[in-house]
Amino acid sequence: MCNIRLETKRLFVRSYEEKDLPEYHRLMSDKENMYYMDDLITNNLEESRESLNHCIAFNKSGNGLRFVVALKENDKLMGGIEYDIIRETPIGKISGIGWFIMPEYQNKGYITEAAKKVLEFAFMRDNCIRIETGCYKDNIPTQKVMEKVGFRKEAEKIKSQWHDGKMKDRLGFALNKDEYMRIFDDDNYCDFWINGLLPVYKFLGEYEFLRDDECADASALSKICEGQSRGVNGESEEWFKKWLNCEETGQKDVGATDSAVLVHKIDGKIAGFCCTCIYGHGSEKGAVVWIRWIEVSPEFQGRGIGRNLLMQTLQYGAEHGAKRAFLAVDLENKNAVKLYESIGFVQD
Repeated sequence: MCNIRLETKRLFVRSYEEKDLPEYHRLMSDKENMYYMDDLITNNLEESRESLNHCIAFNKSGNGLRFVVALKENDKLMGGIEYDIIRETPIGKISGIGWFIMPEYQNKGYITEAAKKVLEFAFMRDNCIRIETGCYKDNIPTQKVMEKVGFRKEAEKIKSQWHDGKMKDRLGFALNKDEYMRIFDDDNYCDFWINGLLPVYKFLGEYEFLRDDECADASALSKICEGQSRGVNGESEEWFKKWLNCEETGQKDVGATDSAVLVHKIDGKIAGFCCTCIYGHGSEKGAVVWIRWIEVSPEFQGRGIGRNLLMQTLQYGAEHGAKRAFLAVDLENKNAVKLYESIGFVQD
């Protein structure tokens, strides 16, 4: 996980590189700016070089990540975000986060923008279930960023840490994955529907379904596609097996039946898949074909495979009694929204 490169509207949030040394030294040797993170301050270029090399090495350790925050226009370091794995649990990681930025880039929303992207990475791609952070009580700017990105204050420790010649109060903040998902879903995702499925959808080829012994291949493809859109998170072989047997949690919640994963293969290799099932059999409006997840390998995109899989899935739903179709999409995924709308999906 050492070569991570995330993007926002204005920024690259990426791994450290040796070329970052000049800006890194200017940032880390600025004692006034690094006042609240004085344990990271460097005193000369060699100390900065050693600190940078530690960041590069740390990114290969599996214990977390050190991110550069850089403007897209020049890819030069202007700040950093530290993401540490505190401990592993049977259901996911508990992590910590912190940040810093050069004075001339402060109060422009850059750290808020970058921190949101790292939170997305942590919760949606790195199996994180909780992120903790903290700051001195008199560090008001950092508190404001924490609140903007969704953290809630959990604790106030009175005179708990020595800093600048005296004991200071510290505040503890945290964000759990379920809390993040509520924010994430409310802000970015929207439901799309087709009401009244047409009896026939035209598509290329015959149905091909994922077999139980191909679930590992589907899992591998899902992980290749991580990060193609916000919320795209690779799943395990076991997850695909559960989906095929209607045992995944979301399926159980809606009483789903007729679960399947339709696949498109090229030279025997899975190039794309669509996870689907039918629910709402007792509804007066009619049963629904749920398009849970559609994915196409990056090397095969632009060939109409996604559209073909979608058409096949709608036809599959119609043949199994569905009168409606449902999916949820990140509104920032403009290409997906355009595809769904071209087929007849309407935003709810």
